[in-house]
Amino acid sequence: MTEYQPPAASLGRLGTITQKLAAAAKVEFPFDTHPKAVLQLASGELFYESRLTLDTDGSVFASQDPTGDSQTSIQNADGTPVDADAIPYFVLPEKNFYQQFGIRLGDIAAVIYRDKIAFAVFADEYGDQQTEEQLGEGSIALHRLLGHETITADGRLINEGIDSGVITIVFPGSGREDDPQTPAKINEIGKKLFKALGGN
Repeated sequence: MTEYQPPAASLGRLGTITQKLAAAAKVEFPFDTHPKAVLQLASGELFYESRLTLDTDGSVFASQDPTGDSQTSIQNADGTPVDADAIPYFVLPEKNFYQQFGIRLGDIAAVIYRDKIAFAVFADEYGDQQTEEQLGEGSIALHRLLGHETITADGRLINEGIDSGVITIVFPGSGREDDPQTPAKINEIGKKLFKALGGN
């Protein structure tokens, strides 16, 4: 049982999902970023509220980011990395976390910030060079869909995330590790799963 309450601005989007939160199981993990809630719904989805830092990996903007990387954990069918500027994706810790929920690279999530919603693919992991106990990171494209633009008109990276209040709901087994999907396909899959769960 949990007494967690989502942000008021997101309640309209969550719909009847809020009714499932009281029966959700609290997930214990030593995150050092202090997410407000990490829960597993009775139907298996991972639900968390956290910050959303910026991931530039796979994009031309990675060179402007001190922690940027030219590669992502999964690749497109042609072997190229998933472009953070083109594909909405999210990041999870590499070891001993997402595997316990049956989540795989390529799975889809609904991401909510205030009254905005976007759908994203699990395309990158926190690796050995980063602190494993982080939660809450998404691509440039995901931030953009949530109303937070991080690229200026002259092509400069603004390396700032969203400090708090971002809800992510991951649907285990919803994607393919060998195919990160197009934005349209991610949206199609995510919207169907989110609606079936009770979201608006």
